[in-house]
Amino acid sequence: MAAIDVGSNSLHMVIAQADPDGAVTTLWRMKEMVGLGRMSFPSHRLSKEAMDRAATALARFQQVARIRGCEKILAVATSAVREAENGGDFLMRVRRELGVPIRVVSARDEARLIYLGVRHAVDLGTKPHFILDIGGGSVEFIVADSSKPQLLESRKLGAARMTAKFVNSDPISPADLKSLTQHYDRELTPLCEAIKALKPVAAIGTSGTLENIAAMCASLDGHNGQRSAGVIQREPLSKLVAKLLESRTKDRAALHGLDDQRKDQIIAGALLVNELFRRLDLTEIRVCKSALREGILVEYLARHLPELSIRRDVPDPRRRSVLDLARRCDWHQSHGEHVARLCLELFDQTQSLHRLGARERELIEYAAMLHDIGWHISRERHHKHSRYLITNGGLKNFTREEVAIVANITRYHRKSAPKESHRQYAKLSSRAKKIVRVGAALLRLADGLDRSHGSVVSSVRAEVGEKRVDLFIKARGDAELEVWGARNKMELFREVFDRKLRVTQVEEKK
Repeated sequence: MAAIDVGSNSLHMVIAQADPDGAVTTLWRMKEMVGLGRMSFPSHRLSKEAMDRAATALARFQQVARIRGCEKILAVATSAVREAENGGDFLMRVRRELGVPIRVVSARDEARLIYLGVRHAVDLGTKPHFILDIGGGSVEFIVADSSKPQLLESRKLGAARMTAKFVNSDPISPADLKSLTQHYDRELTPLCEAIKALKPVAAIGTSGTLENIAAMCASLDGHNGQRSAGVIQREPLSKLVAKLLESRTKDRAALHGLDDQRKDQIIAGALLVNELFRRLDLTEIRVCKSALREGILVEYLARHLPELSIRRDVPDPRRRSVLDLARRCDWHQSHGEHVARLCLELFDQTQSLHRLGARERELIEYAAMLHDIGWHISRERHHKHSRYLITNGGLKNFTREEVAIVANITRYHRKSAPKESHRQYAKLSSRAKKIVRVGAALLRLADGLDRSHGSVVSSVRAEVGEKRVDLFIKARGDAELEVWGARNKMELFREVFDRKLRVTQVEEKK
């Protein structure tokens, strides 16, 4: 799977392997600085050039994801697209050109996804942790432990936004610095009080801005930007802020650890971090690479764990798709699987009569598994509801005709036999009609043999004669209801195979 974060400064993609237990193993990361929101914060419009760069980067991401075998691409956009008047135009363009739908997340959802991403990578334990993410447009403030977040806040304090609004000089002038710090004071004072009241025991930072600050602090501290822990500490940060306040853009471009595209906005980001160190009395912030992208994956997996379990246990994609549809329709699993097994026994032992092969056998089995899913809608006419659900259930890796065959077999597992006056049946090819008739005849018998839904019948044996088929059933107990069920559903069998049918129960050897 791939998760893409369409951010205000940069586009990030993470490619990960998703396991049935919900684990996510990161395999590949990509980042491109496109500055999608660089001009949008003062104008509330995405520039054509920025949209072009973003669309080109997304096309590259999509190509890499395909090369690396991704089966699912999930993409979200944050504040730059969320606030732009023409954000919808950008989303429509990406969907039209690449076929990639991008979900725009709210500010609170953005914070929640960041929390999920951090929790995936860091053991937060039972004590509250302060989590900080500095984006281009917004900053997310989170206090949470491993069980739940206690505070999820987003403020429009992103580095690109603050730079566009307050920094008009190079180096930053005293007047610009005063305006910026006063704005931080107004925004941060009540928020930091709420954070301190929750008594976080440690601070964690995510985002490119914080990664850059950590790398620059390490470089100033004599670690050449290679400090493995990725830690921002108070004293190196103070030195860095002092250096940045005196610097020009061209000077900052030479700083080790700073992305070139952040050289204009790093002052606003570093000042914010410095303010938080002072106000929250922090000693350090540990940088975590897992953030919004990983949160997207974790959230998706939490919603789709049953599907992943099926993927692990059922490698065949067609069977997996059938089981997924059955699960979504709250099927009676034991009955469906037992009827399918009996149906296949009947199919194999009457092969000399119908002469159908493995492909047809598979379709009849799937119809037997799904024959009762119409109960999900209503008991009345559930055979017709089953056909509807199969026809519209999104079965994957099946042709349209195969879906129609499976759907029609289930439709005829009870009540009326197939007729040319039935529109859905009449549209089938002659070959498909034969499969439906054979499948429905066998399915009716198999369903009758589990009339009580108790899996009483353990096996069936068919002896095919010139004019009659003898069906011998073995049962684990009293099977009078099952014998009655089969005898009550033998008419279509007689019609399809031109043979009488006799059902006899034989004693099962102990």
